[in-house]
Amino acid sequence: MVMMGAGAAMVAQSASIEWVPDIDAAVEKATREGKMLLVEFTGSDWCKACILQKKQVLAQPAFAEWVQKHYIPVEIDVPNNAALVGGKEQLQKNKKFCDDHGVKIFPSLLIMSPELVLIGGCQGAHSSPQSAISALESCKPAVDAYKQAMSLQGEARALALYDIYRQQPQEFRKYNYPLMQQIAEADANDVTGLRAEYAQTRQMKELEKALAQARSFDTKLAVINDVLAQVLPDNKASVVRYKESLLRMEVTRLMAHPSSVGDILKARELSLQAVECITDEKKRTEQKRVMLEYFADPEALFKARTDAQKNTKK
Repeated sequence: MVMMGAGAAMVAQSASIEWVPDIDAAVEKATREGKMLLVEFTGSDWCKACILQKKQVLAQPAFAEWVQKHYIPVEIDVPNNAALVGGKEQLQKNKKFCDDHGVKIFPSLLIMSPELVLIGGCQGAHSSPQSAISALESCKPAVDAYKQAMSLQGEARALALYDIYRQQPQEFRKYNYPLMQQIAEADANDVTGLRAEYAQTRQMKELEKALAQARSFDTKLAVINDVLAQVLPDNKASVVRYKESLLRMEVTRLMAHPSSVGDILKARELSLQAVECITDEKKRTEQKRVMLEYFADPEALFKARTDAQKNTKK
């Protein structure tokens, strides 16, 4: 009896899913083993549907055996308690991954290539292993089509990938930048007509990445101004909005706790720069008038702000 119990325990253990908690490690493993990724998006300490699906579906041996045969299983967890994923840095990384791929429904199970191309998947909870497996198996033609496309070269690859891109739902296409990138890079003659859209998306992606890496306001502003100097026409409005938002946030910071009249003067300068970002001439003129009136007496404004801070502390 003891031996049978131990054997059963070993079977149960072997059938549990070994989730990879970090996308970079999962990509490396998928590339090495030649498998697709099955990415679970979950909120392990707040999403009741996620918790229930974990118990009724993902933890069941039938599902675990199927997943580990075909995929590298990845868990992208966005809990309220950052300690559950190893700290705030990993939590922010997981949140960004959700944002990058447009994931707003939890739980979601998405199939991705090692290049992080979104192939397909399902959103919302399943109540049984069979239901989840059936939904994911329906993506097999798309997985096979992607593998076949990647075996081709040049224009043939671009056209095959573009066919996959066109057949995807709009909510997938919108965030499937890695697939767009692969198409554009294989499409030297722009037979798909996607290169212009790719260039626009790439510029915004590079801007967002540079802003995320910048540590100071001055560095962020320099990054935005550099992009504005060579901005693509369809991106100009978005980049200008980034600039206006950044300027207004810095003004708010300076005015919250000004340490000198110099902070007030700096806030005035940045406020006027933010006003210049407004495209509507009438609104821009009115906002400029309001800002100049507000900052008309920097010394008095500094005194008023510091007095307000003292009263707040009492």
